[in-house]
Amino acid sequence: MIPLIERACLLLRHVMSAVVIVLFSVMLVAVLVQVAGRYFFGFAISQAAEIATFSQIWLVLLGAGVAVARGQHVAIDVLPAMLPLVPARLALLLIALTSGVFLVVLAYGSLPLLRMGEFQTSPALRIPMKYMYACLPVGAAYMILELILSVAQRWNDPFPPPTPETEEEAV
Repeated sequence: MIPLIERACLLLRHVMSAVVIVLFSVMLVAVLVQVAGRYFFGFAISQAAEIATFSQIWLVLLGAGVAVARGQHVAIDVLPAMLPLVPARLALLLIALTSGVFLVVLAYGSLPLLRMGEFQTSPALRIPMKYMYACLPVGAAYMILELILSVAQRWNDPFPPPTPETEEEAV
């Protein structure tokens, strides 16, 4: 059962990473279209601006989950790293629990916004805003999942020393 869960989580991580790459690409193209429209044709393309904005919002919230999965969030862990194993595990749990509570509040607090978004449409694209507001609970849920996985993966070594990712950092 555990290998199946691990494979599902690995697949989800690959899917989320691919979605983040696609969102970044869409945002980049939309900004280029907007700039080209403004400077070469003399008019603003409001749909491109809206696509870029919505892509960036989804990119940030899903990208934060990808960052949690890779351990790339900014963290000050000098003190917890000096603790023995049991207190370090406790600190890991406390940090994850605090982050998880914040994310639950974020997801729960976004529910009224989702309900309101059913009756609103975006100005340029005329799509229901509930699809844009859905990034809050979806991103929070993904980050919560990655927090839980992070605690499970780091249980034996809660605060490992950083490892260089490139040859330049290793020198």
